[in-house]
Amino acid sequence: MKIHRDEESLLSRGGRPTLADLLEKMTFSPSKGTIDLNGARMVLTRTTFGADLQDELVRRYGDHEAMVLLLRLGYRNGREDAEFIRRAWPNLDVGDAFTAGTRLHMVTGTVRVETLHNDFDFRNDRFSGDFLWHDSVEAREYQRRHGRATKPVCWAQTGYAAGYASVFFRKLILYKEVSCAAMGDKSCRVVGKTVDDWGKDDPFVRTFLDEVLVTRAETPSRQRRSDLTRGQDAQTVLEDMIVAPVRTTLERLARAGLSTIITGPEGAGCFKAAAWLHASRFPSGHLHRRHAMSPALPELIRTIRQTLAKKGSQAQTLVIEAVEDLGVEQQLELVDLLQTEGAPPESLLVVGVSHLSLPELAARGTLRADFLHALSVLPVAMPALAARGDDISLFGDVYLSHLTARQTEFQAHLSPAARNYVRSQPWPGNLPELRSTVLRAALAAAEPEAITDADLAAAAHVPPTPKAREDDVGTEALLAQVAAHLDQGVALDDLTALIERQAVEDAAGNISAAARRLGMTRAQLDYRLKARGRT
Repeated sequence: MKIHRDEESLLSRGGRPTLADLLEKMTFSPSKGTIDLNGARMVLTRTTFGADLQDELVRRYGDHEAMVLLLRLGYRNGREDAEFIRRAWPNLDVGDAFTAGTRLHMVTGTVRVETLHNDFDFRNDRFSGDFLWHDSVEAREYQRRHGRATKPVCWAQTGYAAGYASVFFRKLILYKEVSCAAMGDKSCRVVGKTVDDWGKDDPFVRTFLDEVLVTRAETPSRQRRSDLTRGQDAQTVLEDMIVAPVRTTLERLARAGLSTIITGPEGAGCFKAAAWLHASRFPSGHLHRRHAMSPALPELIRTIRQTLAKKGSQAQTLVIEAVEDLGVEQQLELVDLLQTEGAPPESLLVVGVSHLSLPELAARGTLRADFLHALSVLPVAMPALAARGDDISLFGDVYLSHLTARQTEFQAHLSPAARNYVRSQPWPGNLPELRSTVLRAALAAAEPEAITDADLAAAAHVPPTPKAREDDVGTEALLAQVAAHLDQGVALDDLTALIERQAVEDAAGNISAAARRLGMTRAQLDYRLKARGRT
């Protein structure tokens, strides 16, 4: 990459990762046609693409809806970049990770950021920032196409800044573009504050809260299916899908700084929800997971108490499985740590997990009232997989994408009949049962490109229900028909071949499904068909 000599000194300025660090981790593979930034796929595209997108959105939906959509896309992209920085550089100082967003903006050629004021306190969720954006892509392209704007137009970048910053705080961070180069100003200027500091009655805040932030109802299955890519992206999609029904509740808990209890059937993703809450509340910190009856739990609680007593210590999250079995002494210690009669602790999160419902926990009587109340200010109830409708087949897509990531020649997908099948099953084992069944079906299917309902039924050890046929007859009548054919001189082999061909036709050419219906292996049926000249 060519860099002007007078700008080389800028590459090593600022926190880690510096511009030099980012460029060092960027690789171009001509043989694959890919650009990677520390393992994350990037794309180099013309600036006109974003301008075309904005123009088309305005033309089809109007200024307001176009702004909302681009703010939303930018917000989502900013959150993904913040999580990428935290994963790619796990030992990074949280302050450096926070400010790395400005350097990502520059290394991608979006804008040059100049910091006028940047004051942040992660522990107390305090933030205020004032920045200049020089040579903004959105502002420059708008002015080139349409002349001077009458209002700020850097919508995607404003959403990006809000999404990136909000990952590091328990409060939503919003940015406003108070001046814009597209309006004739020398540079764009953005000011960032917490949503509380802006005020909930601020018109822009209301737009952001009511229209920009995506709710569960606004997340269609098509979007989640299109998000399925390979490798860690598929894992991220999986985690997002698991917590989707309770995400709003988890976000409220994270903002309020409250501990909680998560209930739900085994395999519904209770721990995934707890881990998501930990990541949402604390930019960095330790996540501990223990069973309530683990002999190591009492010592861990004492260690957490000692850690929290140290100045500047990292946040601690303790997830207790089967919380209903927690000993009284440990409950007393946690009640003391949680300060149930005062403000909740800033650096401690306790999450109880149980497969019993909240009323069942209360009726059981093994948990002290003060401990149960401390965890049930805003409880979280994870739904069973069978209650999640179209999501069930989407989970199957995610699990299949994991196979694709490991075997590039493997391109399995669920057929329409298979999707109907997974929606109709009770799945008492929830997600682990679904994953095992889908992967088993994919690996055993005769034609893994299109997994059928019969493949899934066989993988689940449940024979598929044969379709009713108008000419079905009883056993005695069937034997009579066979005898009649034999009396007419039809050879038994010919009759068997007729039955085999009919089974293959009924299975739409799927040899494995036909073999299962005939009570033989695929190899046996395939051999018999080939011996008769059929393949």
